[in-house]
Amino acid sequence: MASRFLIVEDHPEVAKNNCEWLQKLAADAFCETVTDPVMALKRLKDYQPDLVVVDLLYGQTSGEQSAEPGLNLLRQIFSNYPNLNIMVYSSEPLLLTPLGELIGKHEGGFAAINKMDRRTQFLEGAKSALSGELKIPRELRSLIQLTDREIEVLALICKEALTDQAVADRIYTSKKTVQNHVQRLKEKLGIAMEETETNGRIALCIEAMRRKLVQL
Repeated sequence: MASRFLIVEDHPEVAKNNCEWLQKLAADAFCETVTDPVMALKRLKDYQPDLVVVDLLYGQTSGEQSAEPGLNLLRQIFSNYPNLNIMVYSSEPLLLTPLGELIGKHEGGFAAINKMDRRTQFLEGAKSALSGELKIPRELRSLIQLTDREIEVLALICKEALTDQAVADRIYTSKKTVQNHVQRLKEKLGIAMEETETNGRIALCIEAMRRKLVQL
């Protein structure tokens, strides 16, 4: 079944380019664009895309731009579509600051990419979100709290030194889900993703102990 993408963007050229770049991931993907968050919510009632790409700033009748429509759209998505994969593509991703707690609890993939970055970052963010991963600017990490399940996974990794599969067996989930939890933990705690698996886990546990998230 072909992938489905929903682009929420009030600049037509940017919206068109977003679709073209997403189709580099899936050439046969269906890509729909809408110009404002209200239209996006109506479309989400009709179908669930594999990824929704959201801008934060939208033009108002006054001629100014406001982040409230974009932030309200994200609040609605977090509340009503907890497993939806989201990528925020905005020139001011730090406007997400008020949503830190909700981002941390969201169960679907979530990426925040700055429009000022190279377009390759757009693709990397889309891949991360589609994989159920978390990818956020460093400045937002301190605002993102760990979920109860992430704390449980952290304890099993650091206190009992369990493998991903062993953790999955313990908490009755899939290995892939555990791997996503580990990736999110590394992102939230600021652990470099380029570390080897073993070194990454050691760094993760050291940081967790430093923050008193686990005690050996």
